[in-house]
Amino acid sequence: MTKRRIAIEIVLWSASLFLALVCLRSGLQKVTGNVFWARDFQRWGYPGWFRVMVGAAELASFALLLIPRLAAYGAALFAAVMLGAIYTHAAHSEMSRLPFNFLLLALALLVFLARGRDFLKSLKVNR
Repeated sequence: MTKRRIAIEIVLWSASLFLALVCLRSGLQKVTGNVFWARDFQRWGYPGWFRVMVGAAELASFALLLIPRLAAYGAALFAAVMLGAIYTHAAHSEMSRLPFNFLLLALALLVFLARGRDFLKSLKVNR
């Protein structure tokens, strides 16, 4: 493995682990009914089951992001969650929450593009 490829792997693993930890923390809080998230989802007009569904998607993303062959799926799922979060915060004039959401979206897209390309290459090699 070249030094460049090692550096890329370190960046991808760092981004994946960071996203996975964010997904784990946020997903557990949403699924368990943390007062902060329950209040926010109610204030935004979303039903309780939607909060749980978003939390479950984040927990699924957490697990998928830790498996390089499946990380593209986890990143794509989490990117969809982040698009929803960005829409929700923008629609409710919560602009201070947007920068972190955009950072998470950018990292998820980075992992999606890199790991998705790796996954597609592995399919071609194995044929």
